[in-house]
Amino acid sequence: MNDKDQADLDRFTNNLEKNADSSPMKMVSFTDLFTPLFMSKYTQFANFGELLTFGKFNINSFQEFLALLNEDFDEFIKKTTKFKSWEEMQSTAVSNYFKKNEASK
Repeated sequence: MNDKDQADLDRFTNNLEKNADSSPMKMVSFTDLFTPLFMSKYTQFANFGELLTFGKFNINSFQEFLALLNEDFDEFIKKTTKFKSWEEMQSTAVSNYFKKNEASK
């Protein structure tokens, strides 16, 4: 991933986190969910930004990311990860995140 792609991903995740701060439920950042360990275990990518770059998904806002969540994105996830869908990937990441946090208490 080049520096521009990383900057775009950082801007995108910062926007997600800002939206999460205004939500009644606290969201966990993509960086915390899709750690390098998670990504290397379940995908062929080093991080979530590489996944988006490889799929040619140009995401700069939360709304653009939500618009991306469709059958085509599920198919991409199915082909390039160990998951059958985005929902399964996201659920596994959330579960791993909470298990890790519980273990560290």
